[in-house]
Order: sequence, then C-alpha cells, then structure tokens
Amino acid sequence: MGLFRGVAAFFGGVAWVVTTPRIWPRASVPMATALVLIASLGVLGVREAMSVTHRALGDGFGAGFVSVLLAVAALVLALVIGVALAQPLSGWALEGIMRAQERDLGVVPAPRPPLLATMVGSLGSSVLGLAVGVPLIVLLTLAGWLFPPAAVVTIPLKVTIAALSLAWDLLDYPLASHGLGVGARLRWCTHNADNFGALVGFGLAALLLFAVPGVGLLALPCGVAGAVRLVVGNAVGNARRTASR
Repeated sequence: MGLFRGVAAFFGGVAWVVTTPRIWPRASVPMATALVLIASLGVLGVREAMSVTHRALGDGFGAGFVSVLLAVAALVLALVIGVALAQPLSGWALEGIMRAQERDLGVVPAPRPPLLATMVGSLGSSVLGLAVGVPLIVLLTLAGWLFPPAAVVTIPLKVTIAALSLAWDLLDYPLASHGLGVGARLRWCTHNADNFGALVGFGLAALLLFAVPGVGLLALPCGVAGAVRLVVGNAVGNARRTASR
C-alpha cells in the first residue's frame, strides 16, 4: 500500500501543477536550473565514460557494451546530482510552490524560516543524499563492469537507489517546514515499511517522469507539490490511527 500511496502522491502533485497556472512562473525556475545542470553533467559524464572505456579496453563488442553501461550510470548520476543541486539553487521558487500547495490542501502553513537558513539546510540534506547515493551507484556500476551478467541485478538496484535519492531531495522542503532536521527526516522515511514503501513509490514515479523526453523536468516542481501531499497524507493517516486506538 505504501508504494501505491507514494505513486499517487507524486502524480497528484503533477495534476495540481499542470492545472494551476498561477504557479507556472515559479515552476519554470527549478525546471530551467535542473535542465542546465543535468545536460551539462550528462554530456560530460557520457564523454568521459566513452573515453575511459576506449583507453582501457580499446574497440570491439565488449568495450562497446561496457561503455554503454558506464554511459547509463553517468546519466543516472547526472540526473541525481542535477536534481540535488537544482533544489537549493531554486529554493525560493520551490518554497513558493510548497506554500501554495499547502494552502490549496487546507494546511495552515508553518512560520517561514529565513531563506538563507532554508537554502543551507537544503544544501546539507542534498549533500548527504549524494554522499550515500553516488558511491553506491558507482560501486554497482563497477560490479557490472567487472562482471557483466551482474547487470541483471545491478541495474535495478541503481534505479532504486536513484529513486530513493530523488525522493529524499523532493521531500526536503515539506519535511523541513514541519521542523524536522536531517536525523528526524531519516527516521520519518524509515519509520515503518509503509513509509519506506511510499518513499520508493514516490521516487520511482519521479524517475519515470524524468525519463520522458520533453516533460521530464516537470518532475522537480511537481515532485515538491507531491511531497507536500505525501507528508500531509501521512500526518492525517497517523492521526486517524491514533484516534482509533
């Protein structure tokens, strides 16, 4: 159930952004920032992957297969890093989207923290996500490189790790608005199997939208709106469970 709840929250955010013209100017800011970062990092990563493979293995079918694996890993890393950095760089716009979604959901907005403190906290959260996610993706890529049949396992694992990294970044603002520090956010994400499943479903939905050419960059503003819906839905569900006891 948690997996489907995460997917539903994300696409609920998509529907809200698409049908709410007043927030489109703000939504364009993180989209443009992410586009520049992902495109730059992606081109650089693919070029370096091809270069490293050619120097190490030369030409041939085996070298081509390894270069494709490395190129895919480079694109996944570019996506994860680009989104992680785009969020704090466009923090004012994403915070405005979050506040607008909270108002439309009938949530009383929490007192707004200073913008600089919000951006610094968001950057710290993003760095933590990158410090965990990037090494794992690199290690899985090396495992697939050294033992190509392992790609059957390593590629799904890389996708899952990328999805969790994306979900962690997108949930940053709504969880921070509830006064949760990094440690409390980790506990929220892993509180129970339902929460963790929702995190995975939410991240996979975001990753799926990112993969759609031309509309993928909607995932960042839509993801923040969807994250608000996920956090609010979780709070409502906890309140109902507490009341029923």
